[in-house]
Amino acid sequence: MRKLIVLMQTTLDGRISQADGLFWQPFAWGEEETAYVNETYARADTWAMSRRLYEVVVPYWEQVAAGTTSDTEVLESPASLEFARIVGSMRKLVLSHSLADDPATRREVRSGDAVAHLQELKQQDGADVIASFGPGTLGPLADVPGLIDEYLLIIHPAVLASGPRLFDHVTHDLAFTLASARIFDSGAAIMRYRALDRADPRHQAARATARDQALVHP
Repeated sequence: MRKLIVLMQTTLDGRISQADGLFWQPFAWGEEETAYVNETYARADTWAMSRRLYEVVVPYWEQVAAGTTSDTEVLESPASLEFARIVGSMRKLVLSHSLADDPATRREVRSGDAVAHLQELKQQDGADVIASFGPGTLGPLADVPGLIDEYLLIIHPAVLASGPRLFDHVTHDLAFTLASARIFDSGAAIMRYRALDRADPRHQAARATARDQALVHP
């Protein structure tokens, strides 16, 4: 079975964007961080995402790959050019009611039950699957035991007064084990967590500890 990895950028307080949908500034990101994340993308062959994220991210990197962007800084970045190449080669599975398939860019569109689509995707042959969704879509996915295998969270040194939080719509407790951590001079930290099944004794222990702490510190 393929591995499903949620990959998202967040602030220290768990927000994925400002209230207007734009990233915060300054944005702690550069050559070293991009090269590190490229390793995860290179081990995957599919990127599942929401329509909104697709429209913000993928066309830009298609322009980078084609050399048609006016952003000269990114065109001079080997890691960014490599990321553009990787994204171009990946199958992009987009959850949308308005977009259509585009074989030329390897875009496939699905609508309806996101859980069912990702469960089907995991059963297919292939490499890892990266998933990037906002809280409205991620919540129901995270609530399904065993669906998401890992979370790769890129945590930025910023706090926002408003904006959507990544786990806003989760309705069940989640527990993780730390698989790896990397801290960069920019202040960003990239944390890889493995999701624990709710039947795992470590998950039960974590819930018991949280309950005990709540009793001691009401």
